[in-house]
Amino acid sequence: MSGAVEIPAGARNNVVQVFRAIAVIAVVMIHTTPIGVCEVYCRPLINFAVATFLFLSGYLTKVENENWMSFFKKRILRVLVPYLIWSIIYTLVNEPNQGLSVLGNNLLLGDAAIHLYYILVYVQFVLLTPLMGRLAQSRYHWLGWLVAPVTCLFFRYSWLLPAYHPGVMVARISLLWENSFVAWFTFYYLGLLLGNRIMEKRYSLKGLTLLYVLSLVLQMAESYGWQQAGIMNFATQLKLTSLLSSSLFLLIVYTVLQGKAHAVNCRLMVMLGDYSFGIYLSHILIMKLLEQVPYYSAVPYPVTSAIVVVISFMGCYLGYRLCGPRLGKHLGLR
Repeated sequence: MSGAVEIPAGARNNVVQVFRAIAVIAVVMIHTTPIGVCEVYCRPLINFAVATFLFLSGYLTKVENENWMSFFKKRILRVLVPYLIWSIIYTLVNEPNQGLSVLGNNLLLGDAAIHLYYILVYVQFVLLTPLMGRLAQSRYHWLGWLVAPVTCLFFRYSWLLPAYHPGVMVARISLLWENSFVAWFTFYYLGLLLGNRIMEKRYSLKGLTLLYVLSLVLQMAESYGWQQAGIMNFATQLKLTSLLSSSLFLLIVYTVLQGKAHAVNCRLMVMLGDYSFGIYLSHILIMKLLEQVPYYSAVPYPVTSAIVVVISFMGCYLGYRLCGPRLGKHLGLR
């Protein structure tokens, strides 16, 4: 999302924005995917969405900083003001008759809408960047790769054991895990390592693509197995095969960023990348409004996704032009 990180100067900006555009399109597609068997085969193709945003955030963040307080203030205020505004909007739309206590809960847990958790996860990573940088440069850097998979095994796969019956408290902790930096650690950490050249490796684009395709097959198989077993949220971005696929996709992103592809300039995609933060924040509201349109429910997927992306983009673009850069920034339109 364009509001989450600063863009470095140079031609590489275009390809960064293109990947932001791809990521926000994937987010919209995730939220418009029909429930059921379509999720088994479609979701693995787009489950890299949030991972890509976090990776790019880490990739464009320096682990050496002489003024961390300035860094925290700039990054956090940039996203928290839009988060506050949009949390109020979604609370009024979704829970119009509830009191301030509901709004307080929504602000604290990111529950005003299904996608706002990302802002809180991002803020956690901003605050943890100095510590993650030290870990990345230490002899124990390998511990970073264990955080997400190990906790995923506990919070996702223990539920599959026949004799395991989680209580209400465990279920709540599991939900908190999904909305915490722990679950998404791999992606931001990978970005920090590669962006700061702590981990410097050359990858074959063809080899990565082949491995990525194979991982998608595994992800589809796991999703199908979970669906047949009656497991809720079987298409989640947070299961082991999803972590594998997203990590391979991010290595492809890194390889493209390091290669000649940085000269790519697709103006439409770059513009979508510029407004990706606004599209991310507003698309759930657009979806809710479109549900009131006669015959919209008959529109097939993924045409629905394209409609939501176009309307969200146009709304953010026009809103930013009308409000001006300062107010538009506070609203998170760009």
